Amino acid sequence: MSDVHNISTAETTFAAESSGSIGVLTVRGTLDFTTHEPATEFFDKAFAQFGPYLVVNLLELDFLDSRATGLLVNCWKRALDDGGWLGLVAVEQGAARALWITGLASHVPIFPTVADALAAAPSRDAE
Repeated sequence: MSDVHNISTAETTFAAESSGSIGVLTVRGTLDFTTHEPATEFFDKAFAQFGPYLVVNLLELDFLDSRATGLLVNCWKRALDDGGWLGLVAVEQGAARALWITGLASHVPIFPTVADALAAAPSRDAE
């Protein structure tokens, strides 16, 4: 018989830092319906702090569901609507594979590393 006191769930952490004039956001753990509210709040705060130029690092993501994919699409659209740019950092395996399965990878710029995303980001001087 298993001990129910030893059940654990994935922990989700959000981190933000700036790289020049671009916000670099890192999500570790799970992005799904259980983390949708804190994730939405995190992205809202990131837009308020950094503006619409963002890189979202998903390399340490363990799970990504359709609701979280929708949240990423909304962030990408928000960045474009605000005259900015959003790039995702992910690889075509693991949790982020959903970005390719859903076809999102053919629309939103996706890079293998944060450095690649930052190098591809347009200059904010062009605003």
